[in-house]
Amino acid sequence: MLIGVISDTHNDIGSIRNAVDFFNLRCADLVLHCGDIFSPFAAKEFAGLRCGFKAVFGNNDIEHAELDNIISEFGMIAQAPFEFKVSGKLFVMVHKPFNLGTMAASGKYDFILYGHLHRAGIEKRDKTVILNPGEASGQRFGRKTVALIDLLTDHNEIFELL
Repeated sequence: MLIGVISDTHNDIGSIRNAVDFFNLRCADLVLHCGDIFSPFAAKEFAGLRCGFKAVFGNNDIEHAELDNIISEFGMIAQAPFEFKVSGKLFVMVHKPFNLGTMAASGKYDFILYGHLHRAGIEKRDKTVILNPGEASGQRFGRKTVALIDLLTDHNEIFELL
């Protein structure tokens, strides 16, 4: 199973479309958004994914009801922390990186996904992978990044969008 991870798209329609194409070309089975989609018009772009979609609200996602209404047509959005299982692996997705160390030390999660910092990174603590896909918008650091998690090969990687 191939899982795409994205965060901090901040209404950047071009970057969202590039990310959707990126995930579709790689035949992702699921895309996870770690928050800050921003507006309902931007959320509509994720309907172009040919796979499942789950997201959490970020600190800039203030139109909760509208975002939920749009996204519910092709996926789901929830309050953080959002826990769910994929292929027997336990994920938790948040926007802000509070309590990452505590969550990792619990040994409960296979994957902890977060955004907010706009800096891509992958770290492994014991059995737990802690992943921030960076900023798809490239607005803060100029790198438009997403991540892929391959549950079959246990390979996780950050990719730069064109």
